[in-house]
Amino acid sequence: MPDNPTANDPADVIDRWFELFNGHDSARWSECYAEDIVFEDVALQKTFKGREEMAEFMRVWVDACPDTLVERGDIIIAGDRAAVAWNGKGTLLGHFSHLPETAVRGSRIDNRGLSIMEFAENGLIRRQTDYYDVLNVLRQIGVIPG
Repeated sequence: MPDNPTANDPADVIDRWFELFNGHDSARWSECYAEDIVFEDVALQKTFKGREEMAEFMRVWVDACPDTLVERGDIIIAGDRAAVAWNGKGTLLGHFSHLPETAVRGSRIDNRGLSIMEFAENGLIRRQTDYYDVLNVLRQIGVIPG
């Protein structure tokens, strides 16, 4: 696959997204997004805008959870939109500013979620909204009782 996903090919962009995320390549991963990306993490109640914020988000997450991997599940593509099921796994070893300080280092995270993506005319992701069970994650990292 070329360095930049081809126009109007959401399936290729999604495949590349997973490949680069799992390779922990934040700079190239952020290139799956349009320059003016708006990414909403519903569970964290955070919105990230632009490629730089996306790359920084990934760098910080990988620093905190260096063995992080995301397995792709089912994908439904309709026009310029896609629903992508995923399962994120890893070990929380460092600090992630979006998680409470009381998170237990060494905790395993196994988190199922769904991303809704909207693609720009050039095939890059221009909007993404992620949904997952943050209560489950907080239980897994020892912030709340299981």
